[in-house]
Amino acid sequence: MDEPAARDVIIVRALESADGAREIWSDADRVWAGRAAAEAVGESATDDAFLGRRAALVIERLRKRHPGFVALARARPLQAWVAPAAAIGAFVIGVAGVDIGPAHRINLLAPPVLALLAWNIAVYAALIASVLVARRAEPGAWDGPLRRTLVAWMRDVATAPRQSTVPAPLMAAFARFTTAWSPLAAPLVRQRVAALLHGCAASLAAGAIAGLYLRGIALEYRAGWQSTFLDAGDVARVLHVVLAPGAWLTGIAIPGADHLQTISGDGAGENAAQWIHLYAATILLLVIVPRLALAAVAWIAQRRRADAMPLSLRDPYFQGLLRSWRQGTARIAALAYSYAIPKVNAEGLAQVLTRALQSTVEIDWLPVTAYGADDVPRIESPAPTAIIAVFNLGATPEPEAHGEFVRALAALKGAHAPLIALVDTSEFVARFGDQPRRIAERTDSWQRALAAAGCEPLFIQLARPDVARDGAALALRFTHSTA
Repeated sequence: MDEPAARDVIIVRALESADGAREIWSDADRVWAGRAAAEAVGESATDDAFLGRRAALVIERLRKRHPGFVALARARPLQAWVAPAAAIGAFVIGVAGVDIGPAHRINLLAPPVLALLAWNIAVYAALIASVLVARRAEPGAWDGPLRRTLVAWMRDVATAPRQSTVPAPLMAAFARFTTAWSPLAAPLVRQRVAALLHGCAASLAAGAIAGLYLRGIALEYRAGWQSTFLDAGDVARVLHVVLAPGAWLTGIAIPGADHLQTISGDGAGENAAQWIHLYAATILLLVIVPRLALAAVAWIAQRRRADAMPLSLRDPYFQGLLRSWRQGTARIAALAYSYAIPKVNAEGLAQVLTRALQSTVEIDWLPVTAYGADDVPRIESPAPTAIIAVFNLGATPEPEAHGEFVRALAALKGAHAPLIALVDTSEFVARFGDQPRRIAERTDSWQRALAAAGCEPLFIQLARPDVARDGAALALRFTHSTA
């Protein structure tokens, strides 16, 4: 999944997770998004393709309803212009920074570009050290203050305004999005910052060289050297080491100690052209070329990561969406045991299932199984999404009856159809709502009776379900059954 699609997916997950009350994005909207995305990508599409298309559809519908939220969550204010602007700025600084003063005299031991060379060598040493300890250190541990500042600045997440017309649920969704997206995108942003800094360093060095040559056209630079501690032999050895790359590239021989002795002190020195060539070639080989190579490596790494964001689809949210996509309309086989379930309770179960599965639901209510019956009804559905055994909390649980019924269903169910035992608390709570201890005792009895049959029951007041809470609990059962 590429970066824009992953970003949209995270935005939509944040919205659908934060909007538990369905104030902004209803169950009907969620079902529509899944169905429309499935139709658009087809059955053979990848999981990434389905999730990305679904997120795009959600974003487009949200753009019409709440354009402020979409503009806030999708803001990318820096990526288009920051790199070229920074490179141009670095080049200009490089050109301006090599002004050596009105005397136009270059000290061979302290030319304007020598500090640039030393700084870059120090950076290479730090990079090598960071690679050596990268497996032990936390990500970003070796980032300097400049790099950390740029990572925070370019993290690709807008700051929510203090005064906003965006509804509160959407602001909560935006907060979730920033919390989830920032760590996911951090490695990508670090690579972008690395490419930017290496590119700017190369541009700065190129500007410094350009500045020397541009001034050298109209002015004559003179080269010499002065030192309190070094003699001509020491200076010759230093320059032979420092300027060796430049000498190799240009073919210009570095003068020896005898020649250097003649241009020492406060004398006029000599024309600095050959020394500028040597330093320029050295900077080219030791700064510009390596920095451009490092920038290219970082750019390739960030492109690869941007094209394949490591989004974990094992998250229960994604698993629920993918399960609904693969199965289409959820077909539920429901069997009530010695319980004529009222219509309103059946409708409550449909609401909870729709919330849990985020898809359209068809419930096939099989004939009620009589108390003590030896056989269970046949399940005609070829591949039910789930089999739900419905019990009444008002009945006294008996392992020999209710437990055996669960075991019989477990023996019949398909390999991919989870069996869920659901105890309807509606009638019992309506009668004994003022006796919480009695309700707790009956609930505990059912818990123990069905657990002995290898099934953990769900307790839901189907006549008046808490759709958000009960739907989440039921969704977990589906997720665990397919994990």
